Amino acid sequence: MPAEKNTLLRIVVPVVIGLLGFGIVYAGYRNSARQAAPPQRPAVQTPAVASSEQPKPAEPQATTATNAEKPAIDTPALTVPPADASSPPMLRARVQPVPAAAPATIGGLVKDGPDRAQISFTLLGAGVEKITMADFFETTSKQSPHYDVQQRMQVPGPGGVMESLTSLAARAVLIDGQLVDLFGSDAAPLWRESAPGAFEAEIIDENELPVLRLTRRFTLRPGSFIIDVEQRAENLSGKTTRIEWVQYGPIELHEDIGGYGLDMRRVRIGHLLNQQRDPSRQIVVPDTRLQGRTAVVDRVLTHRDGEVWPRPADFPGAGELVWLAQTSRYFAFAIMPRLDPQDAAANLASPQNHPIAKPFVLADEVYALVRGQGDSASLRLLLQLTSRPLTLESVGPASAADLSFSAYAGPLGRRQLAPAADPVFGALALSDIVIYNIGGMCAWCTFQPLARGMLAFLTFLHDYVVFDWAVAIMILVVCVRSVLHPLTRKSQISMARFSKQMQSLAPKQQKIKERFKDDPKRMQEEMMRLMKEEKVNYAGALGCLPMFLQTPIWIALYAMLYFSFDLRHTPGFYGVFQMIGGWTFLGDLSGADHFIDFGRTIVTLPLFGAVKGINILPLILGVVFFVQQKYLTPPPTSAMSPEQEMQMKMMKFMTVVMFPLLMYNAPSGLAIYFITNSTLGILESRWIRAHINELDKQPPKGDDPLGRRKVKNLAPKP
Repeated sequence: MPAEKNTLLRIVVPVVIGLLGFGIVYAGYRNSARQAAPPQRPAVQTPAVASSEQPKPAEPQATTATNAEKPAIDTPALTVPPADASSPPMLRARVQPVPAAAPATIGGLVKDGPDRAQISFTLLGAGVEKITMADFFETTSKQSPHYDVQQRMQVPGPGGVMESLTSLAARAVLIDGQLVDLFGSDAAPLWRESAPGAFEAEIIDENELPVLRLTRRFTLRPGSFIIDVEQRAENLSGKTTRIEWVQYGPIELHEDIGGYGLDMRRVRIGHLLNQQRDPSRQIVVPDTRLQGRTAVVDRVLTHRDGEVWPRPADFPGAGELVWLAQTSRYFAFAIMPRLDPQDAAANLASPQNHPIAKPFVLADEVYALVRGQGDSASLRLLLQLTSRPLTLESVGPASAADLSFSAYAGPLGRRQLAPAADPVFGALALSDIVIYNIGGMCAWCTFQPLARGMLAFLTFLHDYVVFDWAVAIMILVVCVRSVLHPLTRKSQISMARFSKQMQSLAPKQQKIKERFKDDPKRMQEEMMRLMKEEKVNYAGALGCLPMFLQTPIWIALYAMLYFSFDLRHTPGFYGVFQMIGGWTFLGDLSGADHFIDFGRTIVTLPLFGAVKGINILPLILGVVFFVQQKYLTPPPTSAMSPEQEMQMKMMKFMTVVMFPLLMYNAPSGLAIYFITNSTLGILESRWIRAHINELDKQPPKGDDPLGRRKVKNLAPKP
């Protein structure tokens, strides 16, 4: 195969594949390194979260925040005043009797039923024990456990005491500068259940006179993933009281790494713009920092900086916080203002006339709590929210504060979070929480309009044309390559022209090398003179530049397929393989192909994750890459230096061996994409090469694309 017609493959294809491969290797390396080397905890221990296994206190005062056995709030803005004669009367939450049974659940787990989730509760801060999805499962088997978006976690704390991390729990209340614990313990609950999903607590003084009444009520919107939490604080003291409310927000979700070893869990924020940037105060902006869960944990442990909001340096020009979320690859749990869908729809139609995106009263400050001990796998991330100071009058409507909010617990999918599904998502820009970006070195060129456009076309193919995601992926790749074909063709012809010119200079260049082998500087000067005399310009090598400009398209397509919720637990090729005795092959396009499934983890390898069977698509991909290299890559020539030959061998190893190995546990939908793309690349390059051969046979006409000189037609005119 002529060398001049294959330079493009040597330069561009390995670079594109190398970019994707390096991103996976680097992210996997960092993930495995964190698991191998436990992070060092700071010298000053963060205050512990209340444990559900603490012994029942002998005195009621054990429930107050001033007791040495009770933890302080892990928030720098909150302090506990010293207990001396000048201190105000000591306040505490009234201890409630231990109930005979666990609190009742709300919702249900009937697939396609009226409720999208089921919520179970705990009396620890009247928080959430578990939020379980009705229509989504842990595995492709419908008999597998339902997926839990939030779940109470038990982690080892200092002294071996187990600590409880509870989502949406009421943590504490600061009353006139005095911190009162609201979390309690299983042995000494501070909340009582008044109805399914409803709880009450009472703050009393040292004479057991009521000072503050707190109520919480959780409800599920029918057919929606939104949870409404009605929350009130009523002043019973008979005097004006100033309070600050502290509660727990989202707790980290399951890792859901999909076999890559990549932790795609993130902390996401939506906020208003300040008065100068948006006088209407109606524009809700989702953050673009894509704060990874691991990065937040590292910042807390290494720099002891748990502040998540506000961070003026990270969010310049930001106003108040509107929503806060923790996400995984496929699911999200977000806290947001409680909005009526009709008001949200009116806001979407006329935002200037329906200002509903008001500041989020529960989150004037947000801090990240990292709990647990040992390696990173045992650490857990919980977000804590603190309200701004609220003044409660002694009597009248102003004697109570409305602290109500809503939460979204469901898929991180553009169908489920579209404004058409619920106008609340559009009014709060929560739909923008769905982002197709793996991050890392390729984050800057993963253009979201491009990714969303390709996803819209992929969805059209699935919903209206082929009705199968695997076939739709293959057709999408065909369409993308067809659209880019003119650019690809022009690039390869330009590179072939430059390669042909360089080949013609090879003998002369070799003579110069032999003549000035002991004088590198003179050799370079003679080489440049030769290039100038022969009118050969290195700018011709820029024919590969258009191919580099296509890289964002492939990266965006790659990220879109990796994060698309529609591929989760979806079989490929119409489920035909599952019809053969329930074969697991291609039963889930978001996971490995499972050609042979052992049903258990055989070995766990760094970078590759858990090996649970034999996957054949990565092996096919390796064969395709080998054919591509064998067919299109020329043998080394005398014009190549030893360094270039070594680089060429390394690129071959990377594309033929390393990349398929990295794809071993990759989602099968991505493997189908790479196999289809590489196969089409071989066919396309072969067609372009045939076209170049035909041009070689034709007599020169004008500006020849292959660099042949013009020849004047001396034939006599008729």
